[in-house]
Amino acid sequence: MLLTVAACSDGGTSAHPSAPAGSRADALIVSIEEVRRIANYEELTAHSHADLRQPPPGDTNAPAPCRAAGISDVTFGTGWSEFRSAGYHGITDDLKPGGPAMIQTVSQAVAVYPDSSTARGVLHQLDTTLQACAALGDPRYDFTLDRPDSATLRINARAWSHVYREKSSVLMSVGVLGLEPADQIARAILQMATERID
Repeated sequence: MLLTVAACSDGGTSAHPSAPAGSRADALIVSIEEVRRIANYEELTAHSHADLRQPPPGDTNAPAPCRAAGISDVTFGTGWSEFRSAGYHGITDDLKPGGPAMIQTVSQAVAVYPDSSTARGVLHQLDTTLQACAALGDPRYDFTLDRPDSATLRINARAWSHVYREKSSVLMSVGVLGLEPADQIARAILQMATERID
């Protein structure tokens, strides 16, 4: 499976206000130290290109509904008042000659909306959009989609997991690629962030 998640910004201005340092969104990002402990992988490093205050644009090469997979402007919709993302990466040296480099990535994003109803609506739209993506049968987006509970949406594939959760006007996203068990790591990071919401 090939999944491209954009993680850069054009530096342009946003229609949404920038979140000030120490904002609610900032407080929900799990630190690199905590992520290293949860993932049991000390080689993760923070990457500034993933530290964003607005969702990056969706992959224009992806089928329209698949642009919502991962973290993008399609994932989080409109109407948010604060946004923050962070990404931690590592590269393995355990390679077979001529084999592909395996990259380990943990991504997080938090969007704060004016109220719970708006955040729930965005999660519902994300669910509908990802169902449409899965229905296309595009081999680049070969994942399993499920709803562990009414506030959580999860997409899984081999060595990859992305989990979304809505709570109290906040939509959070955690993605794990190349670290095992990906789903367990993603759920643990998401749970830690969820527990910080008042």
